[in-house]
Parts: sequence; structure tokens; C-alpha cells
Amino acid sequence: MRRLAQQLKAKLASESERKKLNAEVRIDGSVAKDTWLRGDADIDIFLRVPTSTSRAELEGRCLDAARRALKGHPIVERFAEHPYIETHVGEVRVNVVPCYNVARGEWRSATDRTPFHTDYVISHLSESQKTEVRLLKAFLKGIGAYGADVKVSGFSGMLCETLIMFYGLFLKTLEHAQSWKAPTVIDLERYYATREDELIDLFEDPLVVIDPVDQGRNLAASISRRRLWEFVAAARAFSHKPKMNFFFARKNVPLSVAGFRKEMNRRGWNLVAIEFGRVDAVVDVLWSQLYRTEKALRNMLKQEGHNVTRSASWSNEDDLNVILLELDELTLPPVRKHIGPHVTRSQASDLFLLKHLKERRSISGPWVDDDRWAVDQLRQSRDAIGLLRSRIRDGGRRVGVASRIAPVLKRQHHILAERALVTFYKKNRDAAQFITGFLKGRPAWLG
Repeated sequence: MRRLAQQLKAKLASESERKKLNAEVRIDGSVAKDTWLRGDADIDIFLRVPTSTSRAELEGRCLDAARRALKGHPIVERFAEHPYIETHVGEVRVNVVPCYNVARGEWRSATDRTPFHTDYVISHLSESQKTEVRLLKAFLKGIGAYGADVKVSGFSGMLCETLIMFYGLFLKTLEHAQSWKAPTVIDLERYYATREDELIDLFEDPLVVIDPVDQGRNLAASISRRRLWEFVAAARAFSHKPKMNFFFARKNVPLSVAGFRKEMNRRGWNLVAIEFGRVDAVVDVLWSQLYRTEKALRNMLKQEGHNVTRSASWSNEDDLNVILLELDELTLPPVRKHIGPHVTRSQASDLFLLKHLKERRSISGPWVDDDRWAVDQLRQSRDAIGLLRSRIRDGGRRVGVASRIAPVLKRQHHILAERALVTFYKKNRDAAQFITGFLKGRPAWLG
């Protein structure tokens, strides 16, 4: 790993010099800190350029130099605060990230902190604690919560290292995590030792881990609530019954087509999939757009009276994207009960009565239901599939579909249920694996 890292660094330094970038080329991240996991190592190479470099040059000339240095390897452009380059050399993932060569605290971009993180961990993490970091990373990877990228929204490598520097040991970290409550604050450098009250105003996250090189930043800000509490639950489960599958999660084996049909028969065929093609966006932006669209469709269905019990998004990060929606039922009864204002709210009550005494869709009432006005109304839309079809035919921007996905939906999409969903399941094994995991629902570490 060190030999490969040095070879790549030399190529990047040569290209940077050729382009007159005046860049400091350095190896950062888990390889530099010696906390990487075998079989899952990233080589992070940073190009630190002078602050006189414009953002356009940072994103243009620096990435051009990276592409030339990595010529012959497949290049993927990813996105943090600004674009960076990812490739694979054999089994090793390589990231080339441009940033500014600044003094500590004078950040011009989010990635400017990384070299300071590397230097901090090298000087503060003991040799034995590197093993503890690896255990924590492997545990988080096994439960699906490792990685601060948008797709995972989990724990970053720097966060893992900071937790070990704070608690000392992997098992101690799990022990304390079991009792985490919102908000939990970890301040390794004790920046707020005498002013804890300030943290309430500065950070709203349930877990606050103060960045040891930047007291104004929460290392845990990228963690979704789901990932955080999954980690707490997994830590508790591991303490009760330690098992290896916490570290090496089993992949879901797709159900057979017959098994899928049987499962859907058992559930009442209440699953809908929206399938569409390539979205013109780098991977992290793609996942952000998928999650935003998923949430918008859930909310739209909810507003129309459909109860979406669960949803999820999946992508092969190329030419196939899927949003799954599981509903209580695909077709609702023709009539719904609509609850109005409390009788004591005279003005609101008058408006409610004025509206519903003349409303053709209000077929019963108004009447006083306990202490509130109520009516029975005919639904405008009973069919979830028909509702989805009508709302995303034009791309769905009016209902909140994300900007990069809307033109793709407008151009072409498929709403899949029942037989069409079975056909799709049969033809797409990777998507079938995702759907199987969705139907199973249970985290792999629960057995």
C-alpha cells in the first residue's frame, strides 16, 4: 500500500509541476494514519494549492492533472464540497482531492481540514489504538453505517479515530454508545469545557463530536438519525451476544421469482417501484437527489391519504435507478373522514361550515365529532399508481421531485406493480437483491 501510494504521489507531483500548480502533494487519510482496513483501503492524495488559486482552477487544472497522472485507469468524478477524482488501481480505491494550502482555521473549502486531521491523528493516536480503530471501522462497515458519503450517511474515518482517542478502546466505545442520548457531546480537546451552554446554540445534532482541529465543526453532522440509532442498537446487541457477523455482514441472496411472488401474495401486492434511467450527476449528488425525490413522493402520497409504511432508493450508479414505496393498500376506500377545527374556535368553525355546506365532495356532515367538526368526503384520488402517474408525468417538480431527476422522469419512467414488478425483478439481479433486502427489513446483524 505504501509503495503504491508513493508511486501515485510521484506521478501526481510530476503532473502538478508540469501544469505549474505549485501544489504540495501529500498522502492523507487512513493509509497515512495507518488505520485502513485490509481489503477496503483508500489511498487519498491531496493537492494543496496556494490560496491565490481560483475555485475554477481548483476544479479545472487540478482535476486535469489528476486525470493525466491516472491515465489508463477508469476515472469517476465525485463530489464533496467541490469535485474530486476517484479511480481504482487493482483492488485499491484512489481519491485525488484538490484543496487549499491554508493555515489552521483559515479554511477556504471543507477539504482543507484533511491534512490537519491526518497530522493530528498521527501525533495523538497510539500504536495499539490503531487496532481499536480498525475494529470500530469493521463493526460499522458490518452493520452498514461506515462512510460519511450521502449514500450511507454514516460514520467517517476521522470520527472513528476521534471516538477511539476519546474512549480508548473499541469495547469501551460500544459500552458508552449504548447509553448515548440526544444530545450527546464529545469534546476531545475540551474546547467547550467551561462553556457547554454554547453547544446548544451551535449544534442541533443528536450526536456532537467536536472536530479536534476545528472547534466550530461537528464531525458527526453527516450521520443520519437512522444510522446513529442503528449503531446504538447494534452496540447493545453485540454486548449481549458478540458474533462475527457484526463485522462481516452477510449479503442478501435474492429470492427466487417464485419466492418473490409468494412473499408479495402474503403482503397483498402493496409494493410500487418507480424505475428510471441515467441521471446526469456525480454519484454523491445522485444519491442526494434520489433521497430528496423519495421523500417528496412519500409526502405527496401522504397528503392524498395514502399511508406509505416504508420506502427506499437504489441505484447501480449508472443507468438504472429505483424508488420503492410500500403502502398499506394501493386503492383507498371512496370516502374519507375529514376532521375540522375545535368547536371553540369560532372563526375557524365558521369557515369550515361555510366551505363544507357547499362542497360537493362532502357527502355527510358537517357534524360535531366529540369536540371537533367533521365531514365525510369523496376522495379525489383513490389509486396510488394513478396518482403517481399523473403527478410525475411532467417530471414532478411541482410535487418536489429533485431537479436532476425531474427531466429524466419526464423523458421516460416506469411505474411497476404486480406483474410488471415481477418481470423487472426477474430481469435485474442487483435490483432484486435490493428488493429482497427491503422485504426482509431486518438488519443482517440481528441474524
